[in-house]
Amino acid sequence: MCGLMLIIVLCAWIGLMLFAKYFNCDPVGASIIKSPDQMLPLFVTQVLGKYPGFPGLLIAGLTSGSLSTISSALNSFTAIISGDFVKHYRPDFSEEKLAVISKIISIVSGIIAFALVFVVAEVNKTIQVAPFATLFHGVLLGPILGAFALGIFFPFTNELGTLLAVIVSVLLSTFVGLGNIFSGRAGLLPDQKLTLSTDGCLLTNHTINDSGKNLFMPRYIGDWKESHANDSFFLKIWSISFLWQPVIGVISTFLLGIIFSGIVNIIRTNSGPKVNESLLSTSLLQLWKILLGQAYLDKWVDYDSPPFTGDPKAKLRRNNDMANCKFKDNEQAFSVSVS
Repeated sequence: MCGLMLIIVLCAWIGLMLFAKYFNCDPVGASIIKSPDQMLPLFVTQVLGKYPGFPGLLIAGLTSGSLSTISSALNSFTAIISGDFVKHYRPDFSEEKLAVISKIISIVSGIIAFALVFVVAEVNKTIQVAPFATLFHGVLLGPILGAFALGIFFPFTNELGTLLAVIVSVLLSTFVGLGNIFSGRAGLLPDQKLTLSTDGCLLTNHTINDSGKNLFMPRYIGDWKESHANDSFFLKIWSISFLWQPVIGVISTFLLGIIFSGIVNIIRTNSGPKVNESLLSTSLLQLWKILLGQAYLDKWVDYDSPPFTGDPKAKLRRNNDMANCKFKDNEQAFSVSVS
């Protein structure tokens, strides 16, 4: 968590440096570059280009960062498919066979991901895919984290209440995200970007766009708030940054999961299956014991079963042991009756 916060702070610091460098000579407006994504390489080339090795170090950093992100995603995807699906439905597979299957899944998923690069490049010419990819990520990340948090912290939540909360949270996050995308394309959302100008650009062979002229007008930060003070309620909701979509999903899943689970528990005649003690937060379990009492927790928490390991082979062995015990008991009962 601290590392992620440090990365965000460093990215914000880089953005401030870029604004301080190009606030009176916008490279995009002056047609020096075509996209704002090219501003950081341009900055490194102009500022550190006279020092040998620094531009190459930037390219190496970008390449290694991209490769590490892709490799982590492929490894996570392979681990999920192998652990949650292959081992679940085929617990009799040996570790060697699972290793071979994992390698095949990793290779196939890598090829598909590489092929999608060309598909997205073609689609991006007519439809900007990046906002929808961010929406897909934000819509699913929050509710999934909220569902796991419900299971860890609240023993009285149930699968139906959590499922309903996840569905509602996904719909809510999708509503906010799609509204943000389409309202932004229609120009209805406030423009919170800092103003830039091309007045400080030296004459070059590039033609300065009309959109890059006269952009630097002194203003204070409250301008965009005052101009959009009378916006509708939905526009104010849709103006929420996409960075807050996972937070919306977590909070809504958390609160709705507690409410829906409580309603389900009231309607149900029985409390449902108990939760293994090892799957719950120990410190929070002690807190619930103080607040609700041990008698209430006994209806929801299973203190007698062995700690959950998540190994399907262990579950298979337990089932076989139970079957053997039942067979021996029946055999002993049959021998006693015959004698």
